[in-house]
Amino acid sequence: MGASSLGAGTAAAAVAGSPPRPGVDVSVVIAARNEAAAIGQVVGDLTAVLGRCGSFEIVVVSDGSDDATAALARAAGAVVLENERPLGYGAALKRGFRLCRGQAVVITDGDGTYPAAAVPEIVARLAAGADQVIGARTTAHARVPLLRRPVKWAIRQLASLLVGRPIPDLNSGLRGVRRGALNTVLRLLPDGFSCTTTLTVAGILEGWEVVWLPIDYHRRSGPSKFRPVQDTARLLLALLRAVVYFQPLRVLLPVTVAVGAVGLAFAAYDVLVVRNLTDKTVLANLAALELFVLALLADLFAKRYPR
Repeated sequence: MGASSLGAGTAAAAVAGSPPRPGVDVSVVIAARNEAAAIGQVVGDLTAVLGRCGSFEIVVVSDGSDDATAALARAAGAVVLENERPLGYGAALKRGFRLCRGQAVVITDGDGTYPAAAVPEIVARLAAGADQVIGARTTAHARVPLLRRPVKWAIRQLASLLVGRPIPDLNSGLRGVRRGALNTVLRLLPDGFSCTTTLTVAGILEGWEVVWLPIDYHRRSGPSKFRPVQDTARLLLALLRAVVYFQPLRVLLPVTVAVGAVGLAFAAYDVLVVRNLTDKTVLANLAALELFVLALLADLFAKRYPR
């Protein structure tokens, strides 16, 4: 069954609680806000390549768009859900995840930046046993904006350090996830742009088979919705939150060691120079002890109450 057989009426019936639609092999979910310039072409390109992947559907979640995004996506053959107001990139994706029926769930953007031609290979690697396949924007033709590259590199290095393995692309918007794996972390995904970052980190720390597929990345159609300062801060917060949730010792233990080292340095200075323990030394060492206990309790909680 192709995407052209699924229309807005089908989506509305599913939301209204009608009998479940039959499953499909692949669902492509697109969160789109004011992407009228590209969404029709994106859905058309996906339809052209998904025929090689078995039965499929394309679900577009129009996140408070005030242009023709929903109408153009519907005309191109996608299932369309419409949020009355913008709820966020992650919130739109999660709504699509809950509706879609595929055993393999692929996400991409509605602005034409990601190559539809990479989707069959993503699906094939999922079928071969991978839990998550992430499109890594690492080819010579990947046109990542220059101003974003230093920040992306720094965050990627931090993420690689925290999870204990190299991460070629932390927050790529083109990826595929097995339905069973996605369901285990769905409730943890944030509503904003950091949704994909959380998917990457959660997959690695949960022991999924996560692989990266080098892809091109094109210039987008229309202005970007990304807010550099606010969304970068949220991305960092999501990264730390995900690591603390799944493996808290990876964050809390280094902080404990750092504070403990400061406390020991204060203690050495007090003993050798001041000849008396000062308040700052006592406070620093108490803080290190409390952090150590907190780290152990957090680790115990994470292991005692699995996701």
